[in-house]
Amino acid sequence: MSDSPSSGFILAEYVAPTIGCILSTLTFSAPIKSLLTAIKSGSLGNLNCTPWAFMTGNTIGWLAYSFITLDLFVFFANAPGLLISMWLNTGAMKLQYYEELVKRSASDNNSISGDDDDAISVQTAKMDCCQQLTPHELKVMQIVSIWIIILSTTSLIPVSSEEMKFIVGVAVNINLIFFYAAPLSTITAVIRTKNSASIHFWTMAMNTSNAFFWCVYSLAIQDYYILIPNGLGFLFGLIQVALYQCFPRSDALEGSDSVTALSGDEGNCTEQLNRSHYGDVPESEII
Repeated sequence: MSDSPSSGFILAEYVAPTIGCILSTLTFSAPIKSLLTAIKSGSLGNLNCTPWAFMTGNTIGWLAYSFITLDLFVFFANAPGLLISMWLNTGAMKLQYYEELVKRSASDNNSISGDDDDAISVQTAKMDCCQQLTPHELKVMQIVSIWIIILSTTSLIPVSSEEMKFIVGVAVNINLIFFYAAPLSTITAVIRTKNSASIHFWTMAMNTSNAFFWCVYSLAIQDYYILIPNGLGFLFGLIQVALYQCFPRSDALEGSDSVTALSGDEGNCTEQLNRSHYGDVPESEII
């Protein structure tokens, strides 16, 4: 009788997690195009960047879990995601700061006239913006701080490997549920407007497929810390698919899952900022 592993064993323990690693990276990469569009327009528009903060916490937690369990599949599924999430979050912070600077500069410029006063108003707006955190910065710092507390506690306090696996596993499960459920925050709007434009198709497709393959892998190795959140993620994905099918996208809100098209005086943030800084000075003279 041959002792070679069965095809089912190979598919469940090697093929499924390998596909899962690829899909995980694709899932993390799904918002890149939308952020690039937002950077080009100078505004986040309707782009929801909250899941990116949870993405950072999610990848930090799973990387820690991979170190505890010595699972290379979990490691390679999340290492690229941590780098991608850092870029996404940084981009969101920059855009939120930029939007606030434009808003304050324009407001001060309308209330104060004169070249000297205009320059002072711009500097005041800059100082005010620098003295506060953007909303997304606050979210990222809160999530990273929580993970610093969890990981430092499990590392510095003598606990067994099983206890460490339990603590990190539960924490990352909670974080992953929020990451998978974040797109569901638009369900009310989808049902109310009967329009699924607020559901990002590729993120939905990648999340659902990714969760399915990790469910297969977790069942094969009997790791319920991986199974539970991915099972919920798969369920959330099926709900989104159902909504996407029941409520077709409307052309009127076609851009709402990425960045709303901007036009006129309120649209181009770069032009608006230049006007608030320099008035009617020709662009060629702006250094």
